[in-house]
Amino acid sequence: MRISEPGTPYITAGDSSKYLAVNDGSVRAIKSEGVYIPALLTGSIVGIIALSILSFSISTIVINKRLQMSEDPCPGDWGDIVELGDGAMYCTAENWNYYEGETIKEIETAENRFKITYKDRTSEYRWELLDHKPGLVVIGEPLDDGYVSCRFYFAESELPDNFGTNDLLLGEYSYNLEPSWCNNDSMGSEEVSYSSDGPHPFLGVKMYNPMYVGYNDELLFEVTTNTSVEYGSYMAFEVVEYVIEEEIIIGMIMLFVSFLIMLKIDQRRFVLKFDVEGRRMSLRRSMTSTRWGGWSWTNVNYSSAELEKHQSSVRLMMKINGKKHLIADFNGKQASHYVEPLKKLLNIPDTRVRQAGTYENLPSLDMFDVSNWDSDEDAKHIYEFYIEELGSTDHAKTLDELYEGARITSLSDPVDAQKLLNHVIELLDPGFGAPEFLVHQTRIVEYQSSTNEEESLDESPDSVQLDAFWTSGDSEGN
Repeated sequence: MRISEPGTPYITAGDSSKYLAVNDGSVRAIKSEGVYIPALLTGSIVGIIALSILSFSISTIVINKRLQMSEDPCPGDWGDIVELGDGAMYCTAENWNYYEGETIKEIETAENRFKITYKDRTSEYRWELLDHKPGLVVIGEPLDDGYVSCRFYFAESELPDNFGTNDLLLGEYSYNLEPSWCNNDSMGSEEVSYSSDGPHPFLGVKMYNPMYVGYNDELLFEVTTNTSVEYGSYMAFEVVEYVIEEEIIIGMIMLFVSFLIMLKIDQRRFVLKFDVEGRRMSLRRSMTSTRWGGWSWTNVNYSSAELEKHQSSVRLMMKINGKKHLIADFNGKQASHYVEPLKKLLNIPDTRVRQAGTYENLPSLDMFDVSNWDSDEDAKHIYEFYIEELGSTDHAKTLDELYEGARITSLSDPVDAQKLLNHVIELLDPGFGAPEFLVHQTRIVEYQSSTNEEESLDESPDSVQLDAFWTSGDSEGN
């Protein structure tokens, strides 16, 4: 469904597309003929992408919604529950473990020391069990610059049976707990003799990273075996809930994006349907003519329909709710071929087909079936034209008001008739684009009786003059 009125023109046709005027008695419409292959192929490719996004987003929403509704604290791939002694719950979340392990070739040990030969390097370590908290261990490793970097761990084997997050908590000044050999330029291992007979001091033991106040969303640990060092993490139950909700939101955003893409890349041509009797007009997509991306209008003034011919285009104009709209724009070499079918489809008279930039075919006295403009009865023809163009009598002026606006008291000759018609055009189209000099310049039009040429030449210079918007001379000279 479209949420806003489409921009004008509602239909645009060029040399690569062709539209037909259809009138089967019950339906009048402008629709495309055939399918534009390049647009169809492009739309199909992007449509497949949009459908893939749509499918993924729906599955993401459905899967995570089920996880959210599950009574299991660690539903689906979030693994098993790990509940600590203080009630804090974590999920094993094996699939979310983003830490890679390391392969071990050999482990050698000495008193409070061990050396590990990895696949690509060999490192020496020194460790010490601290009395600050149960299970607290510090392990130091020399860096490339020779200094020793120390890290704290909590050995699970040394922790209370029902340990909780508080047992893994260290203060922000924990570096004060480091022994003197930490951050030194040497571990004093020059004369240490390592042996491969003894096991790693924490072989197979989970060594938990310390927690800090406000940072307990993830429980990190590492386990050393004879062949590898494995890194792992447990996700807090609250984090799991948050991630599931986040996945649902992301799925909904992707769903919206997929719909938006499908709407934008819909390459089906528009069908413009006209309900002349009901004064309605609707825009629909071709093929199924669904409302997807379409729109409907009411209060369409079909009697205001006009065709504007440009050098390489033809435009269909019409008033909707009293405002002129550009309904369709036909461009290219074949543009002129649309004129006759559109005239027939919407009953557009020749007087409402005009050439842009000129004043040909605009209202003139010649279009009325009046032989002599010499009475108020003749003025009714202009008034009927005014009412027909206005489309309603609700805000129409009376004939006397038109007389007053045209500055005449009655219609007694063609001069009065032209003044009346000029005023009607002003009222119907205040934005009429006539050049300024034509609107305000006096155009002399002499209406004479059938006298000889001599009498005409002797006629007083005060003979009647007419300010006309356009004459045949206007169109030729402009």
